[in-house]
Amino acid sequence: MNMPRASYKDIRETKPLDRHDSTRGPPHSPFHNLALPNQTSLNHYPHAPMSTSTHTPTHLILICCHAIYLSGPTRGLSESEWLLAPFQHSEVPTFTSHIQTGLRLLSSDPSSLLVFSGSKTRPEVELSEARSYLNLCVEWDFWGIISPEEALGPESGSGDGKEDGKGKGRERRVLLEEQALDSFGNFVFGVIKFWREVGRWPEKVTVVSHGFKRARFLDLHVRGMRWPRERVEFLGINPGYLVRGENWDEVRAEGVLRGEQERGYGAWREDLRGTGEELREKRRARNCWEVNQVLFENEEERWRSGTRSRVVDYSGGVVEEVLDEKQPWED
Repeated sequence: MNMPRASYKDIRETKPLDRHDSTRGPPHSPFHNLALPNQTSLNHYPHAPMSTSTHTPTHLILICCHAIYLSGPTRGLSESEWLLAPFQHSEVPTFTSHIQTGLRLLSSDPSSLLVFSGSKTRPEVELSEARSYLNLCVEWDFWGIISPEEALGPESGSGDGKEDGKGKGRERRVLLEEQALDSFGNFVFGVIKFWREVGRWPEKVTVVSHGFKRARFLDLHVRGMRWPRERVEFLGINPGYLVRGENWDEVRAEGVLRGEQERGYGAWREDLRGTGEELREKRRARNCWEVNQVLFENEEERWRSGTRSRVVDYSGGVVEEVLDEKQPWED
């Protein structure tokens, strides 16, 4: 495995409410065919009453975000309302299915919290993938799967669209993780977000993402983080072109699966924690808004977590990496 050339200092990686649509440049440069409700008012919810469960959360539902929703008259049904990579054409229904699947899990398990995970990855807008997914949820009133009050706390009815990430104890069940720049980052930052909110590590993690990434998560990311394999599940939902049927595209499917094997699974197999130059460069290229890549807010929080990590000052910026040493979530 290629080790990073860097100096470092060991310190001991089928919806947000903010409608931020800034179009200023980055700091370093100049669905499913569903019958959905027509109204999006935050003051009228055709949902079941908010749960009054006092369960301490033990289950993390981790939604890996893949694109940025910008808002628009079709509320995400049109691809023109999304910032998509060229290879993501026709994948919008899949992103929505990921969200709805996570919300259904959340609704069915009173001991769960849901985390949307994904950073600000496009220079066109200073908006994270995670926050844009939550914006979509809010515009659709969470599709009636869960009430906005239960998802975001009783104060969400004010309609101010704010979620500051500081935590309201057990009052909200949908959280944002806005630092992750790749799939391993989704896992690491997502688990730490749960710990920061609840004060304990999740007993179970359910990852929702593209089905073709199953092996990457379960064989590699789980091992790279030293997460107990028996405490993680993976729910994979693939785009239609990967599913034999009406939208099956054999040529495209073969290309995507080959790319995952060579540049996805293959790259992470050689570099489990993504500390090598190739994967670091991918993250650097995506981090157009220079989002902080340190895992903890300060040394005191790092100490309380018990996480074994190191803060590294690479030429592309300061990052924090988990170490291949016994971690507190293994207990």
